[in-house]
Amino acid sequence: MLFKLSFRNMKKSLKDYGIYFLTLVLGVAIFYMFNSLDSQEAMLKVSQSQREIIKLMISILRICIGIGSSYSRITNCIC
Repeated sequence: MLFKLSFRNMKKSLKDYGIYFLTLVLGVAIFYMFNSLDSQEAMLKVSQSQREIIKLMISILRICIGIGSSYSRITNCIC
């Protein structure tokens, strides 16, 4: 009886947890993608000026992701 109740509850909230899990996986994938850019062979052939531009772009993207995630946390807490 308890198993059926928990299984029905899991089925009802699968959509909410699915969205959460998908965004979590996407965030982790983006994190590791940007952290692995330094060790790529193509990145080792980039000139110094291009390397500075890429580091600046990565920094700006990290700031945007941080602002977006903090905004998401704030809007979820207000509800």
